[in-house]
Amino acid sequence: MLTTTTNTAVNLNSNTNGTINFTGGGLAINTTTGIGFNATGGGTVTVQGIVNTITSTTGTALNVSNTTIGASGLTFQSISANGAVNGIVLNNTGAGGLTVTGVGTNAGSGGTIQNTTGRGASFISASNITLKNMNFTNAGTDDLDADNSGLSTGDNLATNAAIHLQNVSTATLDRIAISGSAEQGINGNTVSNFTLSNSSISNAGNSADEDGIHFYNMSGTSAITNTTITGSGDDNFNLQTQSGTLALTISGGSSTGAVLGSGYLFGIRGTSNATINLSSANSSNNFSGGIVADAFDNSTMNLNVINSTSSSNNDQLSVSAGDNSDVSLVATGNTLSSTATGDFVVVSLLGSAFDNGFTFDARIENNNITVANGLTADGISVFNAGGGAMRVGIKNNTIDYAGTQRAILVQTGQDGAGSILAQITGNAIDIKLDGTGNAVAGILVQSGITSPTGDGSSIDLNIGGAGALANTFTHSLGGTMAGGDIRVRQRNNGTINLSGYAGGATDLAAAIAYLNGRNTVVSASTATADSTGFTGLATPPFP
Repeated sequence: MLTTTTNTAVNLNSNTNGTINFTGGGLAINTTTGIGFNATGGGTVTVQGIVNTITSTTGTALNVSNTTIGASGLTFQSISANGAVNGIVLNNTGAGGLTVTGVGTNAGSGGTIQNTTGRGASFISASNITLKNMNFTNAGTDDLDADNSGLSTGDNLATNAAIHLQNVSTATLDRIAISGSAEQGINGNTVSNFTLSNSSISNAGNSADEDGIHFYNMSGTSAITNTTITGSGDDNFNLQTQSGTLALTISGGSSTGAVLGSGYLFGIRGTSNATINLSSANSSNNFSGGIVADAFDNSTMNLNVINSTSSSNNDQLSVSAGDNSDVSLVATGNTLSSTATGDFVVVSLLGSAFDNGFTFDARIENNNITVANGLTADGISVFNAGGGAMRVGIKNNTIDYAGTQRAILVQTGQDGAGSILAQITGNAIDIKLDGTGNAVAGILVQSGITSPTGDGSSIDLNIGGAGALANTFTHSLGGTMAGGDIRVRQRNNGTINLSGYAGGATDLAAAIAYLNGRNTVVSASTATADSTGFTGLATPPFP
């Protein structure tokens, strides 16, 4: 045991060509204001064996800077610090790693880093970091980045955090409890192969751009599993990428109560190629969106949202494509509900205005979607506001709609000649009409919503069909809608092509009969045509 109070317990300085190995285990370090284990200025160091511990108060527990960690790594059972500037610092340490094991799955057995003014644990140009069973309590209490501007474009290097990862390859965090940091809970910049499991992050940050988890340029194969994030100053989870390839899985866990932002926020930019799988997760009661994913520039984003819950957020699932991005979305088996005053669209799919180069494919299938009484919100909104191409399948969803708008909205032709290929089949839609603030339509499809900026926009539509393909409407509270359960509008100089339609272009009676014949409606469908009317389409537009 090394008990040195105010002195550094282990001090390795400028051993440029030397290798120092601590073997056999049982290294127990206790200090007050002194650094526990300090290795700086060159050489190679390892700490091997079991039951190695560091406990300090206002001194940094572990500092390894500009020194190579050998292949056997640094292994500690626990590391604790209370009141230091930093608890753990690794900076430019090579390929060798740090492992804090804790004891089994015992919470806190890997140590507690608390009341640090700077970062609780800072890893810069480091590799193979494993932390288990550690608590970070009020770690990172000072605001180091006064305005937090530019965090979404990579300027998060100055921000404070309970755990900071910068230029790190392979970081594994398990059973970590973070509470009360001033800016970020976990802050990452240029991190590959990140894993967080069985952990909790609460009350990280207290103002804009201060998040529970904030990453810029995560890459490789990464996962966040069974982790709860709650009460962050802005977003609970915020991932922004500019380059690289990422496969990220988020499974289990929850993201709730973000004060100024979203539950899960993804911004895929530049030349990034990101595949994001979110399953069996819950996002609720966040100030902004529940699950929000936006693609920009020349990026590629594949988003799969499976068997998850999003409720009482601003939007429940919001995905957009802009610039020249390529977006694919699959959302299936989810429960998505706008129930609180101030909630908006449940599922929002947007092709950005004025942008012409994006492609956006989406499948919204087998979900339960609810819009509560009187909310000014669509159930599903597909809006190509620009000039790119969207393809969407809306199939076999159950929609409980008591809002003032539409259960399903599909529209194009605002600020560009965008196209939508849409298949809307097999949905069960209950329109609840209580006489006040009722829906204007069950399904509304419209092209060319403005002119001349939306001239040339088009929709290829397959809506309903025989047997199980029919969309089935009920009005469980009774009543009818003048706009019809289904309303199709060819506006200005947009076009609408209907799969299997054989009527005349401006024969509105034929168009209405087509819609009613392929769907089970309570209020008869309606149709309007401003110019080109409706054209038949030989094959369904989207399988």
